[in-house]
Amino acid sequence: MPLLLILSCAAFVSAFSIRMIDPLVPAIARDFGIAIETSALLASAFTFPYALAQPVLGPLGDAIGRERVIKACLAITAVTLLAATFAPRFEYLFAARMIAGIAGGGIIPIAFAIIGDRFEINARQVALSRLIMSSQISILFGALAGGLVAANYTWRWMFAVPAAGVTIVFLLALRALNPPPGSVTKPYSVATAIAQYRDAFASPYALICLGGVFVGGSTMFGMTPFVAARLEILGMGGLRESGMVIGAMSIGGIIFTLLVRRLLARLGRAGLVRAGGTILSLALVSFALATNWQWQAIVFGFVGLGFFMLHNCLQALGTELAPHARASGISLMAFIFFLGQACGPVIYSYAFRTFGQTTPIVAAALLFAVLAWWVSSGLDRIDRKAAASAGTQSP
Repeated sequence: MPLLLILSCAAFVSAFSIRMIDPLVPAIARDFGIAIETSALLASAFTFPYALAQPVLGPLGDAIGRERVIKACLAITAVTLLAATFAPRFEYLFAARMIAGIAGGGIIPIAFAIIGDRFEINARQVALSRLIMSSQISILFGALAGGLVAANYTWRWMFAVPAAGVTIVFLLALRALNPPPGSVTKPYSVATAIAQYRDAFASPYALICLGGVFVGGSTMFGMTPFVAARLEILGMGGLRESGMVIGAMSIGGIIFTLLVRRLLARLGRAGLVRAGGTILSLALVSFALATNWQWQAIVFGFVGLGFFMLHNCLQALGTELAPHARASGISLMAFIFFLGQACGPVIYSYAFRTFGQTTPIVAAALLFAVLAWWVSSGLDRIDRKAAASAGTQSP
């Protein structure tokens, strides 16, 4: 089985676990008799451990082999999904999500590191986009199915079916995901891990990449757990409609992956960031002001397109944070990104209670406009320095 295909399968089942909670928040809250704000914290229950596990999982992959880490994490993910299916109380579901978060942190980030190692820089951003497409198709399916299943059956099916899917991918990985010939493993060392992270922080891309993914993660994915509740509060729809709105973001992401090669050739990476920030900001303002769920779904597709135009460039930078210890560099980026995602629902919970259903989203649009300008300016500056350095070194 080709490497990119098996990594894409792993990304597919892992991404389903990451965002599967979003359309289920109201149903879980009603089933356990808890507040929607409490149920929405299941997103943080996954993303906080996902983030906090990164400083260990990245160096562990560099030491014992990235393929081994992915296989182990797939196995743990399958078990936690099964446990969540039969959780008798909210606390058990919360704990299952926390363990799933730790395991999830060793799948997509490590897959990114493998792509960084095995694909040349010119082909890397396109290869990364294929992995993103797999994850976005998964999120789209999860969002659409989540709303329909929770409305007609029970949210528990949204854990049971993925548990079977992850098990299948785990068995495929056991057979087909192997390290390249000549790979050398070594004992895990805390001192080595610290040195690798020190190198990553010293990268010229560190501030742009890490700052960008933190702000982007908290601002974008802190919002999505509240989409379903917001629709209900505004009287625009329920679980089915929220699944379609959230799923539209993934459609935008999929469209980006199909266009990425052409967009990069025409705009360059800094131009791609600027265009993405513009689309994202305008779409979020439209989303905030939309008066029905159909219009929300349309503009949320543009939200996805703009966000991934911006975020894909940051992901590509992450593969260059620590070229000699790529799993550590990617894990550092994932740590910051998911730390932002974990903080986001807490911030939005306060913002929606205090400022209503429109102002926080408009504020997010303005923040993304500033972020895109800052990242693109930094990329232009780094590119100019690299070009000047290459010019002085040539005869």
